[in-house]
Amino acid sequence: MKYFTVLFFCCFTTNSFICARSKKRCPHSSTKDCDVLVDCSRKKLTEIPKFVTNVTCIFLRENKISLIAYSSFQGLHRLHTLDLSGNILKTIHEGAFGGLKMLQYLDISYNNNLGFAVLPNVTHNLNKTNIKVLKFDQITCMGGRGTVLRQHHLHNLKNTSLEELSTSSNRIDLFEPCVLSHLPKTMKKMSFAANRFSAGMYAFEFHTLENVQVINASLRNRPPHFYESVSSCRENFDKEEFTPLRKTCLQSVKSNTKPSHHFNVTYSVPPNLHTLYLNSSRIFFRATAFGIHENKIRRLFLQDNIIYQFIGPLFGVENITEIDLSRNFCYKMTKSFTHSLPKLRILKLKQNNLGETFKSDISGSIFEKQSKLYYLDISYNRIHGLSFLFLKNLVSLSLLDISNNQISEWNVKMSHMMNLSYLDLSNNRLGAISKNGMKEITQLFGDSNLTINLKGNRLICSCDTIDFLRWFSKYREHFRNYSSYSCSKTHKDLFSFKDLEKSLIRLQSECQSNTFYYVLGSTTLSLLLSFVISVSIYKNRWKIRYLRYTAKQRFCNRYIRLNNKTDDPFMYDAFVSYASKDREFVTKEMIKHLEQINGFRLLIRDRSFVPGDSKSHQIVRSIQESKRTICVVSKRFLKSSWREYELNMARVEGIEARKTLRYVILILLPEVQNSDYLKKISDFLKKNCFIEYPDDPAGYKEFWQNLCDNLRENIET
Repeated sequence: MKYFTVLFFCCFTTNSFICARSKKRCPHSSTKDCDVLVDCSRKKLTEIPKFVTNVTCIFLRENKISLIAYSSFQGLHRLHTLDLSGNILKTIHEGAFGGLKMLQYLDISYNNNLGFAVLPNVTHNLNKTNIKVLKFDQITCMGGRGTVLRQHHLHNLKNTSLEELSTSSNRIDLFEPCVLSHLPKTMKKMSFAANRFSAGMYAFEFHTLENVQVINASLRNRPPHFYESVSSCRENFDKEEFTPLRKTCLQSVKSNTKPSHHFNVTYSVPPNLHTLYLNSSRIFFRATAFGIHENKIRRLFLQDNIIYQFIGPLFGVENITEIDLSRNFCYKMTKSFTHSLPKLRILKLKQNNLGETFKSDISGSIFEKQSKLYYLDISYNRIHGLSFLFLKNLVSLSLLDISNNQISEWNVKMSHMMNLSYLDLSNNRLGAISKNGMKEITQLFGDSNLTINLKGNRLICSCDTIDFLRWFSKYREHFRNYSSYSCSKTHKDLFSFKDLEKSLIRLQSECQSNTFYYVLGSTTLSLLLSFVISVSIYKNRWKIRYLRYTAKQRFCNRYIRLNNKTDDPFMYDAFVSYASKDREFVTKEMIKHLEQINGFRLLIRDRSFVPGDSKSHQIVRSIQESKRTICVVSKRFLKSSWREYELNMARVEGIEARKTLRYVILILLPEVQNSDYLKKISDFLKKNCFIEYPDDPAGYKEFWQNLCDNLRENIET
């Protein structure tokens, strides 16, 4: 806890030196309270007043001090924290901090007129102090060519007990060989953020930092603001260019960079490193086979780069528990990549383009090895949907963020995630949750304290989603800020989540009343349509049969009519339809008078039909191949179902193809003349399509002559 308690405030004007003294919770101190000197201002700080020499912390931030003399801090034997950041320092005398034996924390950051040339003066005799933390962030101008951190800049630190070094925002392009390898072995934390690093041999020296646990190399090549790059900054230039230890160090580096034959790329890192920041470092590559020598890395931050494919396999990353790969423009991830991270606890994949990859994972193989995963963030990934088994292996998951995607249906297996406490589905396209999805989530409501966020979805509040709304109302306490949810625009006036129970009762009432009318109307309409269709089918049953057989004939190319180029498209003059018991009349009388005497070609089934072929098909084909159809009508003819079929096919042929019924000739035998049986053929009788067979032999000659004349008659359609 940080706090301020003013003990006394004194102003003194010795050499125009103005300070305030207070009690403050001081950082990097072994005691809870420290006497602190703050708010001092003087351009040249040559000496601290004697009566404040017992202070333990001095904060001279954002003043106008431009010079630190050798004698500035003499006599401050208890001082362990010194913050000179944010001034306009230009000069620091050699050994100005070397006499502070208790000094643990020194910060000269944001004095961009200093330059690296002043570092030898700053670090001189620091080995005689108890220095633990040294910060010189942004002590160079923001604009200009890249700088090089050389050996002599930090050579004085070699024999110190330094644990933390920060040199961010200094335009560093390279480390001179041996700079890293000659840092104190006590180093635990290093920050090189917001520099311009280029590839160089220095990268192979990091493994020499045996005790370093945290490295921050983020924000590489982050450009400065325009006004910073063109400011009037004038830093001190380095005059020393030669380092006598360079050759020895290069030999050492080479001996520790043996290539590996197991992986495409293998890299060495500090053996005790557990946290590495490489975010916003403009890393551009496809993450294929990659290896790291034996290490203890637990946390890796790679967000805001361009790692566009996560392929793998990775080696040496088995101990990582947290990794951030957000905002990497990634569109592909394979199971080989995630299988390399079995101990992963936190995985952040926010703002990538992995929607299609996740949707195609129908077996849940991508996260097959992540049984220890605690937190998963896949928001902003253009996900349209997830397979049912996508999360089946995440048994330890507690926080799941799938917000700001395009999911329209939620049907994912979740009942196995007993530790799940928060599911963020906000800002998707969900209208409701499917029945199976509700079933999976309901099991978690009973076994865990699950909270769900559905804000920003297009929830549908209608009779179609009444089951979802009932379920939502029952478990509404599990939904975060449910009263702020809203229905889609088409239903927003019907339902309000602020008054959930009353809205649900009103909707149920409307759905029940509407259901009765829907069912009644649907049933009535179905019956009416069924009746109309049935009547229509019955009325046109012969036409339907005829068209079906005709279509089948045409499809099978078995019959071609009227397309012939001959003058006579018909093979026969007449097809003769008769009852079996009238066969003798046909075979003796009709063949004699029509074929033998007058030369007509007759199609008679008993001599022309092919045994085994479909009788119904042959009847239709016979009618179509004959110029006329003659029906020998007797009582037996009118009672026969097959003769009825022949008569009706002839009727349909006349209506559909020939456009007249007069091509049909009915021979009415005496037994049916003036009888009730004639009702079945009334339409033919009305068209005068009949000839009465005489019961007196004296009229036979005239009958056959009339029949021949009818057969020769040219029928106009």
